[in-house]
Amino acid sequence: MMDQRSLRKPFTWILWLAAIPLALLSLDSCYTPGPLKADRDPDDLFAPSEASIVVDAILLVDAPLPYVFLRRTAAPGDPYTPQSVALAGARVSISQGEAVHEYRADPVVAGRYVPTDPETLVMPSTSYELSVMSEGDPAVRAVTNTPPRIRIAQLVLFDLDENGEQVELGRLGLFGDLGNDVYVAPENQLEHAIGFLEIRLAIEGETLGAASYQFGIRNLERASPLLYSLFDEDDEEKPDREASSPLMRMEDDELFLSWEGISYAGRHTGKVFAVDENWFDLVRTDNVDSDRNSGEAGQSFQRPLFHVENGIGLFASAAVDSFGFFVRAKDTPPCPWTVEPCECWGCGDRNAWSGILDRDTGRGRIRYDRDVGTGSTCELSYEIDGATPVEACSACDFAWELELGKKTVYRDRGACGEAEGLRGKVMRLGHASDAVSTEGGTPRHGLFVESDGLWWPFETGWSLLLPTTSDRRWLFGFSDEDAED
Repeated sequence: MMDQRSLRKPFTWILWLAAIPLALLSLDSCYTPGPLKADRDPDDLFAPSEASIVVDAILLVDAPLPYVFLRRTAAPGDPYTPQSVALAGARVSISQGEAVHEYRADPVVAGRYVPTDPETLVMPSTSYELSVMSEGDPAVRAVTNTPPRIRIAQLVLFDLDENGEQVELGRLGLFGDLGNDVYVAPENQLEHAIGFLEIRLAIEGETLGAASYQFGIRNLERASPLLYSLFDEDDEEKPDREASSPLMRMEDDELFLSWEGISYAGRHTGKVFAVDENWFDLVRTDNVDSDRNSGEAGQSFQRPLFHVENGIGLFASAAVDSFGFFVRAKDTPPCPWTVEPCECWGCGDRNAWSGILDRDTGRGRIRYDRDVGTGSTCELSYEIDGATPVEACSACDFAWELELGKKTVYRDRGACGEAEGLRGKVMRLGHASDAVSTEGGTPRHGLFVESDGLWWPFETGWSLLLPTTSDRRWLFGFSDEDAED
């Protein structure tokens, strides 16, 4: 299972379903009747908030305790930056029975709190209580009851006969049996929009059951074609490679997965989430899909259900299991796996940004190299137009603001699209204080990036100073995995 704490990357604006729970506000919601839909005085929309602390944390069964993100609300007219609203100096803990798991403030990311015992795993069918104490604020409290552990027992492909009766076409292999071979196993090669998928779950125990279920689906390729022709390949409005479902009900331990959200050929990984009541209530009371074409502003507003005492936000939990398969376009033959593997669009993608800056003159260049693995490549670079020292993060020795200037393309064989049009882009990078490697005699440090007022470590970043008399030439780099839009 993927550790949710590793999913919060810098420069990653397309976020995976379990990464940032508040993103669930964008999911399809159920209509909620009653007082939540009552008319409101427009003045109420801009009244001071009754809660000033926003909570963002989700527990995943069998995963380590999560980060807890805390920030303050801001008035509509006030400037907003993540740095300015981050809640500092709070005392944070998550309790489970008599066990109290203390948290400490992260010195790198403002407003993020990390568990002092990060190896502790979240248990199924268990009650967890969050406590946040901040000077001058009432105590914030929230409780989540984790769902029972779930396991995908069977993943079945079926169709309907002329009488509308289900006919099983086959059963797909699962990660537990095949590992990553789920993408190449013959039984897992699906023809787009042919048949239906049914997930049959095994649920551990009966106490504190899940309130509802959701899917997340993700295409793992970087350059595979669309499966249908409603969009052109260069259409900016074409669908994302990630999608999530509305809330779903399970019948007889079975869930149905539609083809909606599966838009590209190639490998797909899916996650099924059994969610707690807090997650369920927040999603079903979101306002994103409200009809705003008529009436006064806020007329159809419904206050989301947060289940956070003296605060707002989300403290919730879910149990999760994963599955995977390969999708080909309709009316195309299956892959001849016994002869050679099917085309894997972009799974051999190797890409990197690298730069050099003379800190005396402020001049330098940033280069981009990419080999998609299908014959498409790219080599280009940008001059650094302007370079200015800026205040570094607490874990950095120094930091610079860099503006990209003139572009030079050395080779473009269809893989430069993501790196084009960046002239004028400004980025802030920092040289980490701690060395991560001393191979070759030159200490190699980590690299930080500033995004929306917060400093983040690049997972693939590196930074070093050339061993010259002045140590003024700075080399740095990172993989496009950290910088994808």
